[in-house]
This record gives sequence, C-alpha cells and structure tokens, in this order.
Amino acid sequence: MDERQLKYFLVTSEMGSVTSAADKLDIAQPSLSQMLLRLEEELGTKLFMRTSRGVVMTETGQVFREHALKILSDMRRVRDEIRLEDTFERCEVTVGLPSSLATLIGSRLVSEFQRVAPGAKLTLVEAMSGHIREWLTRGELDVGALYSAQDCCHLSLQQIAVEELFLVGESGAFGDVDDDGLAIDSIDILELNRFPLILPTAHHGLRRLVDQKIKRLEGKINVRFEIDSLTLIKSLVRDGHGYSMLAHAAISEELKRGQMSAARIVKPIFRRGVFVARNPLQVVTRASVKMAEAITNVSWKLIQEGEWLATRVKPPASEPFIQEIEPARL
Repeated sequence: MDERQLKYFLVTSEMGSVTSAADKLDIAQPSLSQMLLRLEEELGTKLFMRTSRGVVMTETGQVFREHALKILSDMRRVRDEIRLEDTFERCEVTVGLPSSLATLIGSRLVSEFQRVAPGAKLTLVEAMSGHIREWLTRGELDVGALYSAQDCCHLSLQQIAVEELFLVGESGAFGDVDDDGLAIDSIDILELNRFPLILPTAHHGLRRLVDQKIKRLEGKINVRFEIDSLTLIKSLVRDGHGYSMLAHAAISEELKRGQMSAARIVKPIFRRGVFVARNPLQVVTRASVKMAEAITNVSWKLIQEGEWLATRVKPPASEPFIQEIEPARL
C-alpha cells in the first residue's frame, strides 16, 4: 500500500465511478480497476460494491476512507515539518499540564519554549491529570504531562521525575517545620483515616493512586469532600475544612508564605511518577519535540535548584534528546 493507491481510492470514492475517477486522474480505467482490486486483496475486504451506475463504498470502505484521509494528512504535515528547516514561524503545539505542575513550571516553560522554538504558536491547557490523559487519547493535545502511568499503555511515555505526596493541612496543623516548610513529625500511612480528606473524584489519577495504595495496605481513608479543582481544594484546606494529599509542586508557594503546612507520609513513603506523554498516533512535529524537551529541562532545573522536592529520572542512553537549559534565560 502506498500514497498513490490511497489517493486513487479517495478520488474513486468521491466520484462514485471508476471511469470518472480514471478521467480525473488521467489514467486508463483498467489500470485504476486493477489497482483498486489489488488494494482490496491486500486489505482482505471489499471496499466498493459495483453497481450499474458506478461504485458505492461498503461499510469497511467508509472506515478505510477515514484512515486514508488521516494518513495523507499526516504525510503532508511531515513534509511541511521537514521543509521548514530551522524556522518555527508556521509551527504550533498544544500542551496540557496538570494544575499543580502548571503552577510550578508554567511561566518558565513558556519562556524556555520561546527560546528554543522562536515564533512557534503555543496553546497551553491547564487541567487535572485525568482530563489530560483523555485529551491525549483523543488526539486533542500534542504533548502532555501526566502523573503515574495508570491506564496509559496506549500512550508514549517518558518518565522525567518521581515526586512525593504529602498530607496537607492549614497553617500550623502539624507542629514544628523544617527548612523546606515540612513538619518535623511524619504521618504513618495507616493513620490517614484520622484526617478528614478533601480529594478529587475517582476519575483522576491522584485519587485512583491513593485508593489503590490504601487498599493494598488494607487501610482506610476518611473522604469528606470530593472536588475536581486544585484551586478549591487548596482554598478549603487553607480555611481549615479538612486535609488533602498533594505533591510539593502544588503547594510550594503556600508553604513559603506559611499559608499551609505539610507532613511526610511514611511506612511506606507515598510517591508517584511524573511523565511526558504523547499519542503515538499523532504526527511528531519539531515543535512538539521542543516542548517535550522544555518540560523536562525546566522540571529538572527546578529540582536542581530545590524549588521542587522531587527526584529527576534520566532517560535511557538510547534516548539522548534532552538538552541543557541556559540558566540566564530562566
């Protein structure tokens, strides 16, 4: 199967007649008929029903038409990407960031992307991780950052960090704190049922991770409110309506200002992975590659500077696409 066959198939489906399609394509009608027959043999199915008035697509032919249109569109995009050489003027990328990560790296990420892909159009969407996973699956995002790899086997994932989850409460909720604003005393994971929690619904990765971990340990949690808004969860915690389980990325500014407090969860420590994700069915563009690099590099820089309490994860040597950031530009 090649590009020419796909084009010939699409013209035939549009014209509804092999003869008319052959005239439009300026080829002999028998040659077009043979090409269509070979295509059907290769696919092992009938694409057209022959009638006295011409041809009509079968149900499988209609399905194949949608795939053919996408394949040809992707091939055009690939050619356009290659022909652009070093300019990003006509490039665009849509990226999704979880709310906690957007709060931490959003501004630096935009600056870094402008540096490495000058002129490219950027659309940045902030949402909870579950929504980003769905949008990646539907092909509505070029790149996304996700927490944990649950239910993501259909996506291309590259882990960039591991971060710890903390029990979060109002200011002073856990007593004395260390230099990072974290409570001196930690909380045993099986003691979490003592704290009324404010968590996202089971639709989101954080909640599923919490539920699965607690279930494996045969523990219990006390969920007072289910809220799919990071901003509202943090507001309710600050006002003393309950506790939550959040990563340092989500609360770093509040800890600095003394507006919230956090305690480590231990026995075991509660951790999750941070991933850059793509849909393998989407065309990889130069702008999307630069965005993936920028997310990784900005994240690593913040970890190195101590602004994000996480551990960076380097890719295998076979994937050396990460570049160093110029600190002066951050």
